[in-house]
Amino acid sequence: MNILGLHINGGQSSAALLVDGVISAAVAEERFSRVKQSRAFPRKAINFCLQQAGVSDLSALDGIAISWNPAENMRHINNSGYTDWRRYDPEWLYIAPNNLIGLSPNLDAVGEVLKMELGLQTATPIYFVEHHWAHLAHAIYQSPFEKGMAAAVDEYSEFHSVTLATFDRGDVSIIRRLDYPHSLGVFYAAMTEFLGFVPNSEEWKVMGAAAYGKPDRFLPALQKIFRWDDDEGEWLLDACYIEHSNMKRAGYCNERMARLIGMPMRFAKDPLSQDHFDLAASAQALFEERLFQLLTRYSANAPEGNLAAAGGCFMNSLANGKITANTPFNRLFVPYAAADNGGAMGAALYVWHRVFGHPHTADALPPSPYLGPEFSNTEIERTLKKFKLPYRYAGDVASEAANLIAGGKLVGWFQTRMEFGERALGARSILADPRRAEMKDILNSAVKYREGFRPFAPAVLSEHAMEWFDMPADAVVPYMEQVFPISQGKREKVPAVVHADGTGRLQTVIRELNPLFHALIERFYEQTGVPLVINTSFNVQGEPIVCSPADAVRTFFTSGLDVLVIGDFVVCKQS
Repeated sequence: MNILGLHINGGQSSAALLVDGVISAAVAEERFSRVKQSRAFPRKAINFCLQQAGVSDLSALDGIAISWNPAENMRHINNSGYTDWRRYDPEWLYIAPNNLIGLSPNLDAVGEVLKMELGLQTATPIYFVEHHWAHLAHAIYQSPFEKGMAAAVDEYSEFHSVTLATFDRGDVSIIRRLDYPHSLGVFYAAMTEFLGFVPNSEEWKVMGAAAYGKPDRFLPALQKIFRWDDDEGEWLLDACYIEHSNMKRAGYCNERMARLIGMPMRFAKDPLSQDHFDLAASAQALFEERLFQLLTRYSANAPEGNLAAAGGCFMNSLANGKITANTPFNRLFVPYAAADNGGAMGAALYVWHRVFGHPHTADALPPSPYLGPEFSNTEIERTLKKFKLPYRYAGDVASEAANLIAGGKLVGWFQTRMEFGERALGARSILADPRRAEMKDILNSAVKYREGFRPFAPAVLSEHAMEWFDMPADAVVPYMEQVFPISQGKREKVPAVVHADGTGRLQTVIRELNPLFHALIERFYEQTGVPLVINTSFNVQGEPIVCSPADAVRTFFTSGLDVLVIGDFVVCKQS
C-alpha cells in the first residue's frame, strides 16, 4: 500500500511516501528549487518520492494525505464570528495559485481542486488530516514507545496551539487542547521579531543568543505578556502586546511591548547589545517555564513516563534537553523534522494507522532520517568532469576525511541519501576539528557567513556520548534535537563546540543508521582520542542544504571550505 503525504500549507512544503507502513522517501521542495523554506507546491518533491519507490504515477497510490484540514479551519473561523478572515489566503494562493483561494470548506470541492493541481484524473482518495493530528501521528508512530503521552505544540493549527493526547499502542485519545492565539509559538516568534530576527525562520538565533544573557532581567515583564493560569491549566497571551493577525497590522509586536520591556524593537542591521542578549535569555527562560508547566500539569496521563512530541515548539533544542529534568517525564522522543515539514509523513502515518487501522509496533532503533536523493559515483564523477575539476579517487573516504579534519581542514561531506529535516546529520554536512578553538569563528565568518555568537553542534559516537555529555543514561539523541551540558572535564578538549553556557546541541551517531559517518568519527577518535567532530549543515546562510553534486560543488567554491569529499572522490582547492 502506497500513501503520499503532503505538507502544503505553511513553511517549507514537502512530500513523503509511505510504503506498507514504512516511510521510504521524503524531501522538502526547497532542496530542488534552491529557495530556502519554499512554500511552493511540492511537485519536484512528489516526483522524487514516487520515483524512489518505483511508483509509476499518482493513480497507483492508495491515498494522498494532506497535513491540513481546511474545513476544520473554516468551521472554527466561522464559529468565532469573523466574516472577513483572510489570514490563510496568501498561503493557499501561493501553494496552488490557480485554485485553492476562495473555495468553500467542502472537502470534496477542495479535493477535486487538488486533483486538478496534481494532474490526478482517477478516484485516488484524498484525506485531509488535522494539522495537530499529523504532528501527533509523526511523534507517536515513529517513537520507540508502545504507550505514553503525546504533545503537539506550535504557533497554530486550524485553530489550536496545543493538542495533548495519550496513546496505548493503536489507541490515541485527546486529553486537552489550547486554542489560538494563546500560543507558545506565537510568543517566541514575537520575541524573535522584537530582537530583529525573522520570525518563523530565525528562532535559532534567539536560542544561540540566550547563552550570553541574564535570564532574570526581563522575565517579570515577559511574564505579564504570556502568563500561566494554574486553575485552568492553560497559558494566556495578552493581545495588548502581541497582535498576531493581519486583519489589523503586519508582524507581532507593538509599541506597548516596547514600553513594557523598556527598550525599542531592534532592527535587523542594528548591532546586538547586552540588552538584546538579556532579552533573548529571558524569552528562552519563559518559553521553558511555560512548556514545563504545561507538560507537568498533564503528565499524570502519561503511561510509563514517556513523552512523544512534535510541532515547531519542539524544535527548541534548549528546552528539549531540560524536559526530563524539569517534568515528571522519564523519556522523551522528538522526531527528525518535528516542525511543519514533518507533517507530510505525519499525515501519511495517520492515514495508515487510523484510517486503514494498521497496528503500531515500536522499534528500538530510531527511524532513519536519510530519505532523500542519493547519487552514484558515476553521477558524481560526471558532475566533476562537467565542471573540469581536479579530483582523486579515495578507497576509504571515512579515513581520508578523518585525516583531513584532524589536520585542520574544513571538509564538505556529501554522502549517501540526503537527510530529511532542517538539520544535517552526516549526509550533507560540513565537518571540522572540535579541538581547535578558532574553528567556530572560522566557520561562522568564512564558511557560513553568519553571526559569530551562534554555536556549532558536536556529532558524537553514541557509545561515547555519556562520557562527554551530562545527559540521562537512557537518552538517545540521533537528530540534534536536544542540548546537554558538555562534561566539565571534557570542555577544554573540544572548545569549538562548547557554547557560552557550557552546552552543546549534540547528535549521537548510531552505527546502524549511518555506518559511513560513524566510521569517519571512529577514525578521528583513533587518531585524536576525541570521539566527536563539528557537524553543521552543508550550506551558506540564506540557502537550503545542498541536494545534488552540482549544489555541493557550487557551495564548496563559494565558501571557505578546504576540501570536498563527495562519494568516493576528493576535491581540493588549488592554492
